[in-house]
Amino acid sequence: MSLLLTGALVATGVLLGRFAARAAGKKPNPNEPSPDTNEKTSDEPERPKKQQAPKKMDKVPAIDWSSFPCKLGDVVLRAGGDEAWLAGALVFSEDLPVAALFIAPDAGGDRALFVRPSPNASMVWLAPLAHDEVKLTGEPPSVLEQGGERFERARRLPLRCKRVGSGAPDLGDSVIVAEYTGASGETLLVIATSGPARAWRGQKLEEGTYDVLPNGESD
Repeated sequence: MSLLLTGALVATGVLLGRFAARAAGKKPNPNEPSPDTNEKTSDEPERPKKQQAPKKMDKVPAIDWSSFPCKLGDVVLRAGGDEAWLAGALVFSEDLPVAALFIAPDAGGDRALFVRPSPNASMVWLAPLAHDEVKLTGEPPSVLEQGGERFERARRLPLRCKRVGSGAPDLGDSVIVAEYTGASGETLLVIATSGPARAWRGQKLEEGTYDVLPNGESD
């Protein structure tokens, strides 16, 4: 019996030894995550996610207002106490800007100022006309009737149009700017587009009959 018991113990030891050797030599499964390397402890700070760099916006070229009697953001005062803050503008150009229509929104009714670069220092103080006051589509005619007065066309120019600031109407990139003069000396400004024309009427202000309060910012 002692020999049988001794043999059984020896066989058992051999089997245990082989099992231990196989376990020690077993290669780790690459698909199984390692708890020591993949698990984040509560004390480890979370890494911030990589943010995409913001896209660069195309910068709108600045307009050189130095040759104009006023610029965007100025306040124009005329005799009688009327004032206009130039919030937006339509800039009309050939190769260079040749005119600008400043828009000055006001609670009592919008105003507009039509100006040209030097040596012309005058400006036209305008009020917008309703669409039914000047029914015009297409080419501005040589003569217009408005408010019972006859206006003759003094100038007509096809120009490029650029909208800047705030409050100026969107009239497209190409327009026809027509200036009319009435018997009373008033000016009628018509801007013809592919759709219904827009019109303003007002009086011409010569240099010395208005003041300009600069906005204090360089453009």
